[in-house]
Amino acid sequence: MPAALSRRSFRVGCCLLAWALAGAIAQARADDLAQVRSLQSAGRLEQALRDVRGLIEHRPNDPQYRLTEALILQQQHQDRQAIDVLRQLILQYPELPEPYNNLGVIYAERGDYAQALEQLRMALHANPDYATANANLGDLYVQLARQSYERALRASDDPGAQQHARAALKWLQSAAAPQPPAAPAAAASATSRHTATTPGARH
Repeated sequence: MPAALSRRSFRVGCCLLAWALAGAIAQARADDLAQVRSLQSAGRLEQALRDVRGLIEHRPNDPQYRLTEALILQQQHQDRQAIDVLRQLILQYPELPEPYNNLGVIYAERGDYAQALEQLRMALHANPDYATANANLGDLYVQLARQSYERALRASDDPGAQQHARAALKWLQSAAAPQPPAAPAAAASATSRHTATTPGARH
């Protein structure tokens, strides 16, 4: 199996705005999650997980709390538990793109690119204009192209194919945009590369 992309390579998403909320409710949720994300930023992941699970006990069907739980589990490298949370979210809210996107991120980091592609495409089926999933899918295609060209260089005895692969790899290297610093996976309103943090409101 090919080497997985690093965690700095993908954007995750945690702020779901799938429907309009009353102002007081939305502000209360934001205040609750601000404390959780402060703990995350400080590296106090166990406490952050306990706090967000306490919020989930009071509002078990809130997708934003559940998605934040999955992000913390990812930070703790508990991918299997994060996958379970995201799959439950997908069953309950199949119209939301963020769980598909974040699931795709986990699969890509594990080197399971077929599953990653499927989940990212599902995210875009839910919302074709979802920039985070579009960026993730583009980066995944670039990675797959790079691996294919590298295999062509190693395995092909066709000088023309090797020359084409070498030129394509050089172009990919020169065309690659600098990666911005990755924010913590569940930073309050930052955009960390490749897991959605602040998707726009959808009505």
